[in-house]
Amino acid sequence: EVSDNKIGIKLCIKKASDATVQPKKPNRKRARKPKSLNEDSSDETGSPEKRNRKNEKPRKTNNNTEKRSAEEDYKPPEDQSVWANQLPEHVLHMIFKNIVQDEGSVPALIRLSRVCSTWYKVTQSPSLWRTVDLGSWTKDRFKTEPKLKWLIEHRLQHATEVGLGKDMMRIASVGEPRATTRGLTLQFRFHSDRYVGNWKITNVQCVLDKLYEFVPNLVGITLTGWKALTADHLMFLVQNFKRLESVDLSSINAEVNANKTAVGQSSLCNAITEMGSRLTHLHLAHNRLSGIPQIVKALSTHCPNLVLLDLSNVSTIAISHGILHIEQLQQGCQKLKILRITNSHINLSTATLQEQMESPGFPALEELSVASLADESRLFNDEYLQRILKTSTQLKLLDVRGCSRLTHDSLIRLPTWDLKHLFLSGCSLTRDVSSGLELIASKWAHSLIEFDLAWANATKPLDDALKALADKGSESPLNHLNLCGSSVSLEAVKEVLANCPHINSINLASCRGLPRGVKRLLQGEQEIAELRENLGVTLKRPPVKSPRDD
Repeated sequence: EVSDNKIGIKLCIKKASDATVQPKKPNRKRARKPKSLNEDSSDETGSPEKRNRKNEKPRKTNNNTEKRSAEEDYKPPEDQSVWANQLPEHVLHMIFKNIVQDEGSVPALIRLSRVCSTWYKVTQSPSLWRTVDLGSWTKDRFKTEPKLKWLIEHRLQHATEVGLGKDMMRIASVGEPRATTRGLTLQFRFHSDRYVGNWKITNVQCVLDKLYEFVPNLVGITLTGWKALTADHLMFLVQNFKRLESVDLSSINAEVNANKTAVGQSSLCNAITEMGSRLTHLHLAHNRLSGIPQIVKALSTHCPNLVLLDLSNVSTIAISHGILHIEQLQQGCQKLKILRITNSHINLSTATLQEQMESPGFPALEELSVASLADESRLFNDEYLQRILKTSTQLKLLDVRGCSRLTHDSLIRLPTWDLKHLFLSGCSLTRDVSSGLELIASKWAHSLIEFDLAWANATKPLDDALKALADKGSESPLNHLNLCGSSVSLEAVKEVLANCPHINSINLASCRGLPRGVKRLLQGEQEIAELRENLGVTLKRPPVKSPRDD
């Protein structure tokens, strides 16, 4: 019924009286009649199709079961390729040996073994299993104690470097994630103390005995995440493996029973004294250490051949910072090439002027990483940098990200002239209008392959530094440039793109002075070419030679 209304139309709906609601049909379940014995027997004899159809019904399985059965039932194909039939096995062995030297035994040999039966046979040669990383490439369901013992007995007899630690993702402590070993910031949680480096091992000593029996020529071992490793286990390693030179004890000390852990003060000092001149690489990252002065004294006294010392993300049991006697370490470890104290609760000790003058420095040092977060950024200053690098003429990598007390004067006075990797993001000199960024870029423009200027907000010094890099033209080896979050101008970016032919990666994310569409990370020749095309830039000079990233 429709009624007239000046404002609008009013609809009145009246329910019909004759409308009847139909009752719902009750849900009836048909009861299954029990079959008699005669009916069953007649059905079995008379209709085998039904029985077969029922038996042939596919069994439901999940994806994990199917994948597991496919891997376990894998058989090499019978039809062999030309490479397998015509190439002698000793030639394949030489080819595989070169591959293993470049990529490691795992996963290279695993992938090669799946090609054909001949390749599978060659990959089983124990002489190819030299450098083996079982922590990164082994699936979790295979990380059991029997499987590890089997691998030690049948695959690692000729191994010299074995990685049994947890797969740790290497991330720089300041700035963007990087695929390097500087600045470890990840912390790992383990479900139980029985999980040793993510391996389900109940008896650590039994595994070490198996290593000693079948891998006597071990040179380097990685035990990252082995929280059950005690001081006795570490002493067993250093006493029985006479060729052991490199030990990775990153992230192994537990919060409880700190005195019994392998990275306790007495445990480390005894192990260092026992190894003596054999020790060349020592990784202690991600640990809570005590007695850092005593550990440094043991290294400087007994380890003259030390090449690498990693103290990244080290905290101290005490409230105060750990004291690092750098002059003492310089006196005893003249061959040190890599020093990492990234984001660590460590401070350099005070030294008199005479001690600093008598110290020989680190003449062979090639990498120094002292990057820090906001809490530790005010500890490292110009004096500390000069004390460490006063004779380091061969320095190739310098990471001082987050060090807010550094100035450009200390960097310019460094004795090195062929620096290849420089990371300055977060430093105060990238935010100072009167900073000498241009002088720094000019000093190493001929050698810099990687330059990090992220979050630099001083526009003029930043633009001048980029133009100094561009002035080298085709001789510039610059390959990676990080300008993330900086106030760089569009003209400076065009200068770099037009004059640096080897550039392969440039990060322009969050750059306020650039147009939309280019403010992102660009990698590879294709993306760099598209960036030049979008900005209307033409490469002025072809590259003279490809840079070598040592």
